Amino acid sequence: MVAALAFSSCSVHTRSIQSSPVISRNVQLDPIKADIEVNQDKKLVGEGYATYLFGIRVSNLTNQKQVEGINYSDNPVFPFLHRGRNTARSIAAYQALEECPECDVLVNPKYEVTVKKSPLGLIFKKYIVRVSGYGAKYKNFRTEKQTKIIGSQNKEYIVVEEND
Repeated sequence: MVAALAFSSCSVHTRSIQSSPVISRNVQLDPIKADIEVNQDKKLVGEGYATYLFGIRVSNLTNQKQVEGINYSDNPVFPFLHRGRNTARSIAAYQALEECPECDVLVNPKYEVTVKKSPLGLIFKKYIVRVSGYGAKYKNFRTEKQTKIIGSQNKEYIVVEEND
């Protein structure tokens, strides 16, 4: 039984958000801008949970869909200490975005986090997260050329040329 469990496989489905700048001295990039269209008619809601036993995640290991690339306003210096909370948040965000397949982003998300745990939290912890927010779609992608001007007293000013 233990051998069968050890060699069984599971899959995790994630949705990734790419936002990586190119850092190179030889490449000059113009910033990409976009308009965002927020659907205010319907609030999206999602719920996610993550259960840990002795610090090892044991809930929904075979079918767990979550969003990646989210930066939370309360991200601590050591994010691994909050992996359970962040896992449950990303699962909830994924479920909320499932309600609006054409949406790219969850705007103004509000997270309600509940933590159930054994005394001192050493044996058992369950994070339950409910998120609500508005779905939005990015439109009208464009680049804008920027010029840096150094003025008096070494103050930098950015002048933006809009493309027609």
